[in-house]
Amino acid sequence: MKKIVFAIILLSMLAACSLELPTSSLSEQQTQVALFADATSTKAAAEAQVQMTLTAMAFTSTPTATRFPPTATPVPPTATPAPTEVVRTPEPSPTTVPTKAPTTFSITDPSQISRIQFALGTTNLTTEGKLVANATKRYVFWADQNQYMEISLQESSGAYIALFSPSGKKLVDFDQKLNSYRGYVTERGDWYIDIKTGDFDTNFSLYLGITQNLYFALGTYGMNAYAALPAGMTHHFLAWAREGQTINLSVSPEDNFTLSIQHVNGTVLVSKAEKLTSFEGVLPETGDYIIDVVSTASSPTMVTLGIYIK
Repeated sequence: MKKIVFAIILLSMLAACSLELPTSSLSEQQTQVALFADATSTKAAAEAQVQMTLTAMAFTSTPTATRFPPTATPVPPTATPAPTEVVRTPEPSPTTVPTKAPTTFSITDPSQISRIQFALGTTNLTTEGKLVANATKRYVFWADQNQYMEISLQESSGAYIALFSPSGKKLVDFDQKLNSYRGYVTERGDWYIDIKTGDFDTNFSLYLGITQNLYFALGTYGMNAYAALPAGMTHHFLAWAREGQTINLSVSPEDNFTLSIQHVNGTVLVSKAEKLTSFEGVLPETGDYIIDVVSTASSPTMVTLGIYIK
């Protein structure tokens, strides 16, 4: 029995000795710590790298599927049309804009069309010319509405005038066989005087006079009018008045000018032959009066016309 107990105790001691862990040296322990740390750091680095990779993947935009252009719907082929004869439509001729110049016949020769322009300070002009038989000459002049015009043609044999307004209205026709005209300008713009010869060549002299209309300021009865007259020329003024009113006229300088007065219907109050430089009188009828100032100077001279009507 004692042997058995001893044997058991001996076995227990041996077992305890076999279970005791071997003691490692300090260097071995440090090596193990370093290995553990290294393993730990390696694991952490690996985990960090994985985390960074995941994070990068999270912020990487999802690739968009490539869009392919839609395939065009095939158009069924159409039969090629048989060639047809091309019919060319003639291009329309440019539209001719009608001019305002009225004509009973055309004047194709530009040399037979002239524009009348008054000299500075004048209201009239005389022009001379020559026409062969059965020819026509046209004169163009500009006038304002309500002015009064006088046209006179002096000719050597059988020439007459025709007169047209800017809108084409015929005031005088060749068939009337007139060589003079007096009347109001009914339209503003270019007017046309045509001269036509008969069976013979003709020398002619054409006179055109247009008035300078006078208008008094509101509430007044008179004014001073001014003009610059070339030597020997006449200036035409036009003023309206009522029957029974008194008109008072004067020109200055008196040494260089004279007056004449007549109603537009031809009634003469003062003639040029009287050579007056002033006038006062009662007007015989209502209407417009033509007041002519005639220059007797030898050079261009300024004239002042004083007019008073009441």
